[in-house]
Amino acid sequence: MDKNESKYFKSAEKMHAALLTILNNKDFEFISVKEICETAGVNRSTFYLHYDNINDLLQETVEAVYKDFFGRFNDKDIDIRDKDNEELFLITPRYLMPYLEFVEENRKLFYLMYEKNEMMGAEKTYETWFRTIFGPILTRFGVPEKEQPLIMIFYLKGIIGVVTEWVRGGCTESKDEIISVIQKCISKP
Repeated sequence: MDKNESKYFKSAEKMHAALLTILNNKDFEFISVKEICETAGVNRSTFYLHYDNINDLLQETVEAVYKDFFGRFNDKDIDIRDKDNEELFLITPRYLMPYLEFVEENRKLFYLMYEKNEMMGAEKTYETWFRTIFGPILTRFGVPEKEQPLIMIFYLKGIIGVVTEWVRGGCTESKDEIISVIQKCISKP
């Protein structure tokens, strides 16, 4: 990576951080490009070199946040080959707690992402996870392939619904309480 590419990515990271900082105090609809540039310490022309509008910045910031989240796991955490069936049930505190901690740390961003679901494509991201992680697990549990998409969308909508309501309420319930609710709603395949 040359110096100009490095500078380009550093500017993007600054704008991601600026958006996240501003979101802690202000609703997305009221955030301006000027405010992002001032907070990030970049010129307005730099913003427009990267993005057409604030929605583009939001989408890229969500992608960066998810990349950061998945960077916390190693391949061993999601490799199902050597795990017994009990370990494949991913709706356990071991898997849910890091997710809920991450959502709580980024609650304004996640709430915004769920509210602007069409624009953000959040469900497509989740569908990819379910297809690449949960699909093989459902296959191991003997769930017919043609039923898997319906089961996955059930999980997807249910978990997103519970987490969205938790975020909408200000994350007042403990993460353990939310895990318990999710587990009560979902039984092993």
